[in-house]
Amino acid sequence: MEINADIQRPRIHVIGNGTSNKFFDVKNEYRVACNVPTHGISYNCLSIIDTRPLDWMLENNWNPPVPVLCTDKVKEYSVKRKRTGHWFDVYEAMNRSNSAHHAVKHHASMTDELHLWGCDSIWTGDYTSQMDQLVPRSKRPDLNQQWIPHWTNIFNDNSNVTFVIHTPEEAVLPVFPNNVRQQKHKN
Repeated sequence: MEINADIQRPRIHVIGNGTSNKFFDVKNEYRVACNVPTHGISYNCLSIIDTRPLDWMLENNWNPPVPVLCTDKVKEYSVKRKRTGHWFDVYEAMNRSNSAHHAVKHHASMTDELHLWGCDSIWTGDYTSQMDQLVPRSKRPDLNQQWIPHWTNIFNDNSNVTFVIHTPEEAVLPVFPNNVRQQKHKN
């Protein structure tokens, strides 16, 4: 059997919980949401790397309606907390990272073009998340000293993939490799 190398692989969209996810306007393509989404965008799977969302799930009798990609720690906790659903421990732990990092790193090998929506901390110092309404966090340290290098490493390690970061018009991205593009949207 011969494999046709000219077949285009599907685009993948990772939807973070920053306010810029409001720009998402794509239909019928593969979507990964992060944690417990409150944005109302449909998604094919979830990316979860810490256990706080699972506590919220238990308290609110909510089980993920789609497969969950996670670390082994999160999968073990899902069993302990008796969360039903399909939990796949496909992520290796990365120190000081977020669920979008893991989703992008995992899915980059499956596509030629990966879009990031609602990953506002890439261009701002705003680390708030729409999920903070469900799982309040007392404070957020300046994480971009760790997060931007993670992004840069992911982009460098997947130089054959085009990454498109969706931002408001006024956003200025850090310097990233040439395979990263910015798609600006009007507010």
